[in-house]
Amino acid sequence: MIKSKITNHFFVETMRKRGRNSVRHLDDASRNAIEISEQLLMDILKDNASTEYGKKYDFANIHSIEEYKEKVPFSTYDDYYPYIERMIKEDEEGLITNYPVKHYALSSGSVGVPKHIPVSQKTLDAYSIYAANMAFGVMDEYYRNTTDKSFKDGYALNTIEAAPLLTENGLPKGAISGTILRPHAEHLKYFMTSPTELIFPEEHMDMKYLKIRFAIEKREVMCMFSAFMTGLVDLMTYLEQNWEMICDDIEKGVINENIMLPEETRRIFEIKLKPNKERADELRREFAAGFEKPIIPRIWKDFQWLAAIGTGGFSQYTLKMRQYTGKNIPYTMCNYAASESMMAVARHAGDESFVLLPDGGFFEFIPMDSDDEETTYTIDQVEAGKDYEIVVTNLSGFYRYKLKDVVRVTGFYHESPLIQFVYRKNQMLSIAGEKTNEEAVRWAIEKFQDDTGLLIRDFSVYADTDSKPGHYVVLMEPDKDVDSAKMPEYRDIIERRLGEANPSFGAKINTNVLGRTKLCMTQQETYMLYRDMMIMKGVSPNQLKPVRIIDTPMKEKFFFNLLENEAE
Repeated sequence: MIKSKITNHFFVETMRKRGRNSVRHLDDASRNAIEISEQLLMDILKDNASTEYGKKYDFANIHSIEEYKEKVPFSTYDDYYPYIERMIKEDEEGLITNYPVKHYALSSGSVGVPKHIPVSQKTLDAYSIYAANMAFGVMDEYYRNTTDKSFKDGYALNTIEAAPLLTENGLPKGAISGTILRPHAEHLKYFMTSPTELIFPEEHMDMKYLKIRFAIEKREVMCMFSAFMTGLVDLMTYLEQNWEMICDDIEKGVINENIMLPEETRRIFEIKLKPNKERADELRREFAAGFEKPIIPRIWKDFQWLAAIGTGGFSQYTLKMRQYTGKNIPYTMCNYAASESMMAVARHAGDESFVLLPDGGFFEFIPMDSDDEETTYTIDQVEAGKDYEIVVTNLSGFYRYKLKDVVRVTGFYHESPLIQFVYRKNQMLSIAGEKTNEEAVRWAIEKFQDDTGLLIRDFSVYADTDSKPGHYVVLMEPDKDVDSAKMPEYRDIIERRLGEANPSFGAKINTNVLGRTKLCMTQQETYMLYRDMMIMKGVSPNQLKPVRIIDTPMKEKFFFNLLENEAE
């Protein structure tokens, strides 16, 4: 990547240039999206015709999209598991793809067993173009358009954790970002606030403390990166609660003795630190003045932008993050991606719709307003305003793969559809056939906030089928303590709003087919504690999506043990 003398300016300028290239690449691809999409599919079939999977479905004799749909069935992970097991355990090649597999992403599977998703070099290249690089290009463009010059140089607070994990055949697994970043590990100190040992941790450590400890000592932090907005909000929540301890440690130039950290790693970290009373006093003055006024621009005077997925299920965390950054800091919502594919990216700062990537995979769409679940549309056939289940043929050996995601087409960017994630098909509540999806619950929560003036940091819904009639239990984590006397009123509001979001739910409440909704407020930091617990169990932070449906005994036990107020 970098041959000459490294500086922060050199690193940031290199990323700006790569970002501009990514923006141009997307613009060019979107102008010819239909042609590129079809050609990509034909190339995938030709390149993988000799694989076991390709022979099974006669890839060699498929010459059109329609023939592909006729010959190749929809698939799920279970269809590939036997091949992947052979790839990992026997080091076999040419089973589902001829593209060299360089990594295995870990994705949550049934009964806690992680799925191993093959990631080819082609997929890694797509992530490199459209992940971090794209964010730099979007923000470079934003600042050039608004100030006539790019954003200032500086450091990034990045929540990436990529432990060095290997499969049985010696390939890296875990976070895709780890495999992309590892070749550049020695240079990351010129841009990231976290030491390399924190980015690629080999042992358990107190990550929140360490990431914040190294970040706030620097004055020159200009941006934040995270896979999800939750990671940044969790860090800022930790800072809000522990700033006095952290400032004391900055003044002394130490890692707090109560922080969980292997002794050798502690020694390595403390060598990097020196007593810094001047910075500690600066920070104390700002923190002591309170967090009501956005704290981030006060502790980092040149903070300029933020990049994290903060739409859909993460929108509550975006609202909370705005309290820390203020309204004027531009955000990029990054991308819409899964372990299986990089599918769409935010083209401009603030965009909540994403441009589908015609070279990121071949995409098909099943209309949600049709009873025909076999007929799919291509990118030139979808319509703005309609919802579709997305089906992907990726660059790593999955063909007509059902992600179980439902997306909404909101418009077009040149020939590429603009899409928003709406809900997961397998994350739906239905006690009596009412079929309440995540989008309906999110809408009801948004309206609840408007009605009450409360900010809800996170929320979940549980379907209680043991009682007769069955009823919903809505769990909310409010930003501040709630007056218990208002709980019955709040219960009525959320039930009414759920009925407006899903009229079937409302009708079944009115006819007593469903019992009255129960509202519960959780203790502060319940959802952050859940994420911490899952990380301790080995789940990657990049896989920790919001718990919208409480659908396992483990989740039920965890969340119902941390309730504060209830309204029947």
